[in-house]
Amino acid sequence: MGRETELKLALADHGWRAFARHPLLRDAIAAPHRQKLRNLYFDTPDFTLRRQRIALRLRQAGRRWLQTVKCASAASAGLSSRPEWEQPFSGKFDFSQVDDAAVRSLLEKLRDGGTLATVFDTRFERREWRFAGTGGELLLMADRGVIEACGKQEVISELELELAGAPIEMLFDVAGRLAQSLPLRAESRSKAQRAYDLVDGTPPVATRASRSPIDPKHGTASAFRTVALDCITHYQANEAGALQSDAPEFIHQMRVALRRLHSALRLFSSVLPEGAAADLAPRLRALARDLGELRDRDVLQSELLSPALAGNDDRDIRRLAAALRDAREQTRARMLGALQDGRQARLMIALLETLYRLPPDDDAGSLRKLAHKRLSRAHARMLDAARHASDGDIAALHALRIDIKRLRYATEFFSPLFGARQSRQALGALVDAQEQLGFLNDLSQAGPHLLAVAGNDQALLAAVSRIATHHLPRYRKIVGDTPKLLGRLARMRLPH
Repeated sequence: MGRETELKLALADHGWRAFARHPLLRDAIAAPHRQKLRNLYFDTPDFTLRRQRIALRLRQAGRRWLQTVKCASAASAGLSSRPEWEQPFSGKFDFSQVDDAAVRSLLEKLRDGGTLATVFDTRFERREWRFAGTGGELLLMADRGVIEACGKQEVISELELELAGAPIEMLFDVAGRLAQSLPLRAESRSKAQRAYDLVDGTPPVATRASRSPIDPKHGTASAFRTVALDCITHYQANEAGALQSDAPEFIHQMRVALRRLHSALRLFSSVLPEGAAADLAPRLRALARDLGELRDRDVLQSELLSPALAGNDDRDIRRLAAALRDAREQTRARMLGALQDGRQARLMIALLETLYRLPPDDDAGSLRKLAHKRLSRAHARMLDAARHASDGDIAALHALRIDIKRLRYATEFFSPLFGARQSRQALGALVDAQEQLGFLNDLSQAGPHLLAVAGNDQALLAAVSRIATHHLPRYRKIVGDTPKLLGRLARMRLPH
């Protein structure tokens, strides 16, 4: 059995010329090897292998056919490490070299039952460069072609870095050099996963944050690693949807993932390599800002304009909504460009390198001590912000909302260490407060956007005023209920 460790980077189509001239390629130990590859992927009619996260592939390279079996592992930020078994194909599937008994038994059962059939096909040209490294080599593969499934096609345009004995530090170094100037994006989906999505033919669905993956028996380094990888997975699952769909929820969930990851950097700063948090935090904020403008426009449309239009036919508000939709399309175009201009790849590579540089794990007691310290500090900050917001000042309420959100993320991350009931009670109070104060923030963010679109058009300016009037009762109620909200927060008990 071999183990494939690779980093996959999607390359925007306009970046191929710059890649061909990249100075890194001159460091290769030989001229690139070129070949046209055809891959046939097999599964059962009910996709048994897909459910078991097993890929069975026949690859044609020239006159040769190779049989490959891969057991997928979760890919984060484009990096994956998974077992694989490869051998020449003689005309009949032979799984005798698969040394995982369960995998071999399943494959032989499906083969003997005659249920395996081709489900999709990939065709691409591959150029492969080899680079010398300590203890081995690193392979750089550039693939251009198509995925074909159920009469549909999707373009393949990607680079893969694969370790062939070289240390993983070399992989990060080479990837970083490429991402510095090329329009790259870390791609978490394999060609097979993308093909199965074509086979499904169903629209992508936004993914919400999962429960905290922290294991109470582990230490602080392991806790940060699992939380960070979970946040990256959350982000990338929704990024794939955002690149295919205009549904606003994908952008919202991507921002949530970035904010959670930023909170994790703050909570676990003591265990991170020196300078890592200071380097990563600005990059996370910059990417979140790119997404934030589009998210603000989506909220403006769904939470403020649509309710104001419900049940009436206000011509000027509809004119305003149409102008905002045009502005949103321009914003979305900028956002899509930002996702594929190399910044995302540079961030993901830096995150992965940080995770591999984490110190040895300490004990579970250290993790619990850290959790108590961080929760107590975040709780104290929130209570202090609540006191400053007691007179209903809008700026103070916005500051309180941020501290509530930080305490919420900390409570969610550390919840496996505490009683489930206590964590649920604390989170319930925090989520309710965040949602109420969030409306005030949305309203304040909406004003500049609406006024910018209205310009000097008096009718549109009057429409902006009517939108504000429509939401005024809810605004006044939230501000009026502030003392009750602050009282609930003051009585909230931290999980222990």
